[in-house]
Amino acid sequence: LEENPDLIAARERAQAAGFDVEVAGSGRLPSVSLFAGLDYSDYFGTLGGGNPTLSQTETTASAGVRFSVPIFQGGLPAARQRQAVARESAALEQVIAAEREVIASVRAAYSSYYASQAVIESSQAAVEAAELSLEGVRAENSIGNRSILDVLNAEQELLRARSLLVTARRNAYVAGFALLAAMGKAEARDLALEGGALYDPIVNYERVDGRFWDWDRDPDPVAQSTRTVDIPAANADISDSAAASIPQP
Repeated sequence: LEENPDLIAARERAQAAGFDVEVAGSGRLPSVSLFAGLDYSDYFGTLGGGNPTLSQTETTASAGVRFSVPIFQGGLPAARQRQAVARESAALEQVIAAEREVIASVRAAYSSYYASQAVIESSQAAVEAAELSLEGVRAENSIGNRSILDVLNAEQELLRARSLLVTARRNAYVAGFALLAAMGKAEARDLALEGGALYDPIVNYERVDGRFWDWDRDPDPVAQSTRTVDIPAANADISDSAAASIPQP
């Protein structure tokens, strides 16, 4: 549950809603602000009829501190805070709903994976039985007790059993990856996928933190991912790290 992205997002939204409650309540608190101003006026020789003894420009500067205390706002801050509290309550309920959905998804995926393992075992037993049956039919055919049609039927049963075994293994892979996704462990980093450097938002944030220059620019972008034409054909093998993350029945 701790690594599921949907649940993490719901928890972060609930935490942000809690901060909004504090922000809404700050409207009833005193505030202090600083102000400063500079004015420059040029009369272009029109002041005093163009009298040269009078300055035709004027510069004024002002600075100060403004302190304000809200006395009565008609209940607006309290109403805004109640609204924020209601939204926080809704966000908390959404966390519970997301948690329930994640738990249901994990349980369903695990049940499917567990069932697929049982199907694999039964299919493997069916393949072994079909192979033994085919061997016996061929032996009987060699001494004339079985016809060639019986041999073909036994081969067909073996082919059907092997097909069911392959399907069961495929279903196990799908169920396993569905379980990893529900657990939040189906990211490229968890599956050890080879696709170039993975994007890390924290690293990128620390790289640009404190850079305020308007003309600052990153280097020209270069593709980091590997091209599909350069990647070998995919197979059904699962890396050891991904396989270790799948609970065994």
